[in-house]
Amino acid sequence: MQTKNSKISIKSYLLLSETLDEYRGTHEENRLFALKHNELTDHPKEMLLTWMQKHHFKVTQTSKSESFLHQLSTLGNFIGLFSFIFGFFAGIGLLSYSGEAPVNVIYYLLFAMIIPLLSIYLSIISLLSNQTISNFFSIFFPLHWVEKILGFFIVNEKVDSINKVFSPELKKWMFTSRLQLFSLLFSIGLLLALLFMVVSKDIAFSWSTTLQVAPVEFFKLLACIGIPWGESMPSAIPSVELIEMSHYYRLGGNLDTQMIQNADKLGAWWKYLAMVTLFYAIFLRFLLWLATRYGYQEQLEKDFLSLDGVAKLLRDFKTPYVSTEALKVETHLEIAEETNEQVTHDVSKDYHNIIAWNFSLDELTLVNDSKNIDSFFLNTVGGNHSFKEDQMVAQEAKEMVLLYVKSWEPPTMDFVDFLEELLENKNVYEVKVYPLGTAARHYESNEQEVAIWKRKIQGLKSKKVWVVDV
Repeated sequence: MQTKNSKISIKSYLLLSETLDEYRGTHEENRLFALKHNELTDHPKEMLLTWMQKHHFKVTQTSKSESFLHQLSTLGNFIGLFSFIFGFFAGIGLLSYSGEAPVNVIYYLLFAMIIPLLSIYLSIISLLSNQTISNFFSIFFPLHWVEKILGFFIVNEKVDSINKVFSPELKKWMFTSRLQLFSLLFSIGLLLALLFMVVSKDIAFSWSTTLQVAPVEFFKLLACIGIPWGESMPSAIPSVELIEMSHYYRLGGNLDTQMIQNADKLGAWWKYLAMVTLFYAIFLRFLLWLATRYGYQEQLEKDFLSLDGVAKLLRDFKTPYVSTEALKVETHLEIAEETNEQVTHDVSKDYHNIIAWNFSLDELTLVNDSKNIDSFFLNTVGGNHSFKEDQMVAQEAKEMVLLYVKSWEPPTMDFVDFLEELLENKNVYEVKVYPLGTAARHYESNEQEVAIWKRKIQGLKSKKVWVVDV
């Protein structure tokens, strides 16, 4: 049973769509379901989930959603693992140090800060743009092409057809959220590679560029980049002295004498590089991933309520099965009313007991809903019930009792015996016998049927029993 705190998942979204394609239920069935789950009245999503759980077995074809979810999970796990491993070995490659030339920090910053920031910017622009622009930006992300290539090999036609169930907006959120997750795994692999290389090797870092950049200007740029952690971790910002001694020139193909003399100090760059990776590639990406997960969930729940057939289902849940007014006015026969007939034309809305003769509990629930009548106790008697069970119901009844009967069925001796048992109960001061027509006739009975019940009840000569004729 779903609770009101349940979240809509991609699985429940697909299962409901699949169920609605095969079965949508009748108004009577859906309204009865809602009445049985009255606690979910104010929670339409949970009501739909519970309805789907009950009826999904009616899907006759093999569930496509199960195959789709399995392949989506397989594809996601593969790309996630690949992203992490690729990030780790990319870091190993960027930080490879043979001793002949130092590691250029600018190369590393390209992967640890510039590319992640550019990716984050394009992701945000894509989310804020319309579908055409979003599709255009997606081709710049490797994930787009990786999913295309892998999908060509492992996704079959039947499973691929499920994509039509998703709205373009939901697809956009799904793709962007997955992109942030896989990019995050790549960056974590990159950071682990940096830590691994620093621990296992003595790496000399340097910076080298064709542009005419003075060490002081480069320091200001690096300090600006390090503002987020500069106050709390000043040691993770390279000093002007470190920047000057690690400036590398390729002329001659040999290391500068000063760099060789200060080789033990050049490894201090790793703190700065680690913080750049942690903040720009991991922390900011993590925040965007959380935001896209939230947006994805909101869009998923919105689309869940927009599935074809859901609006009609929710109307069935809320709308009483029948109206208390017949669609067609019947022509009643004029029958002379005897003075001692105990007939009432009004029906109260509240009773201590409502008892239905030869009705099921489901039918009784629907009748009460259509007539807007409530009761402390609901019981069904007659039919498959034993005389002892009926006798117990009659003995336990109290105060005002409403007794439903089927107007087209003439009163039987079993019914009369039960009614007499009910009238003998000293705790019952009034019994209203309500002849009901069929559900197809909106529970309206005709004059001839009611007349039969009037004569039968009149023969009991009890002041406690009345016939309802509306």
